[in-house]
Amino acid sequence: MRKVALNLQPLAGDHITGIGTYAREVVRRLSRDLQKGDYATIEGHVFDFLGRNKAEIMVRQHIETPKTKPFSVKTCKIMPLGLLIRMKKLGNIVPYHRLMKSDADITVFFNYLIPASLKGPSIITVYDMVCHRFPETMDQRNRKLLTKHLPESCAKADLIMTISEFSKREIVDCLGIPEQKIRVAYCGVNTKIYTPLCDEIEFTENEKRLARKWGVAEPFILYLGTLEPRKNVNTLITAFEKLKPDHPTLKLVLGGGLGWQYEPILEQIAKSPYSEDIIRTGYLSESDKIDLYHGATVFAFPSLYEGFGMPVLEAMACGTPVVTSNSSSLPEVVGDAGVLLDPEDADGFAKAMGRFIDHEEDIEHINEKMALQVEKFSWNATTLAYGHGIFDVIQ
Repeated sequence: MRKVALNLQPLAGDHITGIGTYAREVVRRLSRDLQKGDYATIEGHVFDFLGRNKAEIMVRQHIETPKTKPFSVKTCKIMPLGLLIRMKKLGNIVPYHRLMKSDADITVFFNYLIPASLKGPSIITVYDMVCHRFPETMDQRNRKLLTKHLPESCAKADLIMTISEFSKREIVDCLGIPEQKIRVAYCGVNTKIYTPLCDEIEFTENEKRLARKWGVAEPFILYLGTLEPRKNVNTLITAFEKLKPDHPTLKLVLGGGLGWQYEPILEQIAKSPYSEDIIRTGYLSESDKIDLYHGATVFAFPSLYEGFGMPVLEAMACGTPVVTSNSSSLPEVVGDAGVLLDPEDADGFAKAMGRFIDHEEDIEHINEKMALQVEKFSWNATTLAYGHGIFDVIQ
């Protein structure tokens, strides 16, 4: 029987975002699928320096459901994972497998980098090449860490998983990694909870929740994501300002936390003549996200660069029309089910969103297209790709 170790560092915090969500959904299903018929045993790994972050508790809260099969989680409290990575081969003094007291046949990482001291086969997950294509939009510390260590991590790993064909091409182009070493495992969406509202009663209850929590009602434009330069929220604010004179009750809801270099965005909001109608929610729970998707007139996502763009897929799954960028992976995710525009085209975004606000689009036809597009992406397929990758590496 094979032993598979899953590094669970993206799940070690209270609030998880894109990478954490991806890791959570894959880990939940891998822990179930790999242990069916006793094909493999699973162990989790997490670093929690001096035990200050209660990482194992956080991890278990994120991954354990009635359907997941329990597995052991091993915690290293001697040092942070980032330090071990920066130590490079000096980490061989106390290598990864000794820190974790692990004899796993393969270790799977969900956040770009692996320690040089790791022994045995490994799989890493690389989501995008932001550190190469848009380094100025990243936190300086993370940028330096990725720029310095990602090439050697990709060279060391036996297999690289990524989340779109676009990102696969980016990894090949930026790092010179052989194409055959990279596999695509698309993000998925849980259509049991990300799904259109069924009837007037559900719609009315959702309206009440939105009014109570954020004081919004239709029409409103929704954006979900971190507030940072790469997300290009400034273009969306400008587009909103162009629409506002003809739509006095229109609001813009910016959902998500503050990221790197968020200050210019907050400054633009403060200076806007319609600042009172621009609502920031901060970090959102999954249920709050779904409520906002259901209530929004249109979902707008003018991002400059995405490895995948999960909010776009989630919005479509909820039946919310999408206006987004024609850049990076977003056309791959949206297909012909949404409006694709130059991310810097504020006039274009305003006009496209205005057509939905004014009910000039054939929503029924768009809903049919969105439903067909959403069917192409599932977490079960994502997990199957990881399962195949694991057994191909250790066979």
